[in-house]
Amino acid sequence: MIRLWLWPVVIALLSALGLIAGLVSDGAGDWLSWTLLAVPVVIGCHGLARGRAAKQPPNAAMARPANRS
Repeated sequence: MIRLWLWPVVIALLSALGLIAGLVSDGAGDWLSWTLLAVPVVIGCHGLARGRAAKQPPNAAMARPANRS
């Protein structure tokens, strides 16, 4: 159960820290907030890319046999 919730909780904490840093600080805090708020976006894009790559066959021409009747 803990293993299932570990990464979502870590991502939520990083997002919350990024939001707080963006609200209460300037300068380096802005950079910190941008970095921490970019983490979920990067993870989501990586997951989308992996999902699309897994659905496509490596070579579509080789995957479908030719009908030679």
